[in-house]
Amino acid sequence: MEFVDAGDLAMELIRAQRQWVRVERIGQAADATPREVFGLARAVVCGWWDRKEFWEREAIWGPRLERLTAATRRWCPDTAGWDVGQWRLLVRDVVMFPEIVAVAETLVDPRMQQLAAESRSGALVRGRGSGERFAAALGKHLGREWLVELEADDHGGPLASWARAVVREQGSPPGAPVRQGRFGRWWVHSAHRPVEVGIGLRRLADPLSAGPGARGGSGAAGVGEPAAQRGWREEWGVPRRAGQGRGLEQRHAQLFAEGLEQARLHVERFGHLAVAHTDGRVQEGFDLGRWLANRRADATSLTMEQAEQLRRLDVWWNPPWPVDWQRAWYRARAHVYEQGLVHGGDNLTGLPRWLQRWLRHQITNYEQLHDGQQVLLAELGLTAGEVERFHAWPGRRRPTADGLTVARAYAARHGHLAVSRPLIVDGFALGTWLSNQRQRQRSLGQPTRLGHRLTGLDAWWNPPWPVAWQRMWWACRYHLTGLPDGVEWWPDAPNDEHISAWLREQSARRTLLLPEQRCLVDELLSLSGGMPMWRPRISDAAWQTLSGLLPAPSHTGGRPRSERQILEAIIHIACTAQAWTRLPPALGPFLACRRRFLRWHDDGTLQRICRTALPEQDAIWQQQLASYIDFSA
Repeated sequence: MEFVDAGDLAMELIRAQRQWVRVERIGQAADATPREVFGLARAVVCGWWDRKEFWEREAIWGPRLERLTAATRRWCPDTAGWDVGQWRLLVRDVVMFPEIVAVAETLVDPRMQQLAAESRSGALVRGRGSGERFAAALGKHLGREWLVELEADDHGGPLASWARAVVREQGSPPGAPVRQGRFGRWWVHSAHRPVEVGIGLRRLADPLSAGPGARGGSGAAGVGEPAAQRGWREEWGVPRRAGQGRGLEQRHAQLFAEGLEQARLHVERFGHLAVAHTDGRVQEGFDLGRWLANRRADATSLTMEQAEQLRRLDVWWNPPWPVDWQRAWYRARAHVYEQGLVHGGDNLTGLPRWLQRWLRHQITNYEQLHDGQQVLLAELGLTAGEVERFHAWPGRRRPTADGLTVARAYAARHGHLAVSRPLIVDGFALGTWLSNQRQRQRSLGQPTRLGHRLTGLDAWWNPPWPVAWQRMWWACRYHLTGLPDGVEWWPDAPNDEHISAWLREQSARRTLLLPEQRCLVDELLSLSGGMPMWRPRISDAAWQTLSGLLPAPSHTGGRPRSERQILEAIIHIACTAQAWTRLPPALGPFLACRRRFLRWHDDGTLQRICRTALPEQDAIWQQQLASYIDFSA
C-alpha cells in the first residue's frame, strides 16, 4: 500500500478511520474481535467488487479508481507495462475502505442483527429468498438502495452465511456458549476470502502460474475510459481455484445423503423428525439433532429434491413453530392412539398430568396459535368447539360452591380443615383450594365472605402459624378427649407416643410460641392433667432377657453409662419419631445415645432385640423399633 498515492481520498479515509474506532468499541462489547469483523466486512465488499451486476449501477468507485490510478502513476513510472487488472487489484482496498467500515458498522449493530434474523427466519417459514428487509436497510445505510436487488437472492455469499449464523445463535438455548471458528457468525469461508494484493500481482505477472482453469472477471471499470463508455469489461482476473470446482458440491451432497439415511432410521424407530438441537453434546455416533437444526436454519439453500426427501420422511420436519411444540404433539398423539381422542367436556380429567398441563396451555393460547397448530390439535380431538366446551364446563363456573361443599364434608368427617396442600378429596384438590383461600384472605388483610363461612366449619382453618402444627393440635386434643360422634381419624394420623412427645416439646418451647398457641397448649395441658412425663417402656421381665443380648461395654476411660437407659432412649426415638436433640433430659445426653444406636445397628444388636420373644406388653415398642430400624436403613 505504500506505493498507492491516496492523497485525493485523504478526507474520506480519515472519516472512515475515525468511524472504525467506534466500530471496534461496539464489536468488542459483543465479544467480537476487530480482526474478525473487518475480515467479514472486507469479504462482503470484495464480493461486490467482483460482480458485474454491481459495477453496472455503482457510480462512486469508478471515479475513485481513476483518481488513485492517475495519482499513483505519476510517482511510479516503472509500471508503464501494467494492464487494467493489475491497477484494479493494487488500489482495490483503498477504494473500498469507506464501504468496508460502513458494512462493519452494520454487522455489529444489534438492531441490524435482529433485522437479519427476522428476515432470515421469516424467509424460512414462507419459503422465499431471505434477507430482503436487511438488504434494503443495508443499501439505505450505504446510499445504494438498489443493493437489495443483488443481495435478496444471494444464498451462498458471506452476508447470507453471516445471517444464517445469527439465526442459529438466537435459536440456541439461553446460556449456551457462543460458537467460535467455522461455526461462528464471523467466520469467512475460504471460497469467500478475497485474493490478497501480493499473490494476485504475482499471478497476473505470470498468467501460467494461475493454472489451466483461470478465467476472467475482474469487476472494475476500465481505467482512463470516459464515463459514457465505462462499464463492465472482460479483463484478465485473478483465478480463484483450479479444476472443475465441483468437489465441494459433491462433498455437500455426500454429507446430506449420510444425514438423510440417519433421519430415515430415526423415523422408522420414532415416527417423526422433531429432534431437539443437541448443540454438539453427542460424543459418539451421528449428531442428528444438530444436523436437522442446521438444515432448518439453511432450508432455503436446499434443493427441491432434498427438501422433498425430508418432507417424505416427515411433513413437519421444519415447522413454522418451535420444534419443542412439535415434539410434544407427537407424544400427545401417541397417547391419543392408545386411549382415544380428548375432549373439553370433562375438564380433561383422567389424562396424565403432563398432558393436562400441555393441553391447558394450548387452550389458553388457542387464538394465538398458528393455523397449522390448530389443525394438528384437531387431530387430537381438541377442535375449536371442544375448546369452547372446556371453557363452558359447569364445574369451572362454580368452584367456590364445589370447594365449600367438599370442605363441609371433610370437616364433618374429620372435625377440622387443617389439611396439607397435596390433599385431594373425591377428585377435588381441597388442599390447594384451601391454601389459595388462605393466601387471598391474608393478602386482603381481613376475612372474606367465604372466610367467614369456613370459620364456621373450623375456627382455626387459617391459623397464623403452620397448618401442620394445627393438625397436630387437633390430633392431640382427640387423643385426650376421644373422637366425637361421627368423627374419624384421617390417614397417617399420629399415635399416642407421637402426641405425648409433641406436647412435651411444645411445653419446653412455650416462650417461642404465639399467644394464641400458648392458650391452645394450655388447653391441652389442662385436659391431660399437666405436662406428660417420660415413662420407661422396658419391663423388668424383658430386661432380664435383653441384658444378655447387649455386647460388653467398651472401657474407654470415660464415665460408664447405664445400658438400660441407653436402650430406653433408642426406643423413645423409635416410638416418637422425634429428632435426637429432643431427647428427654432423663435419658441423658443425646450424642452418646445416638453413637450407641449406630454401633448397635451396625453389629446387629438391635436386630436381635427385635427378633427376641418378649412379654406381650413389650411387643408394641418392639414392633415400632423394627420399623424405625428399617426406615433408618
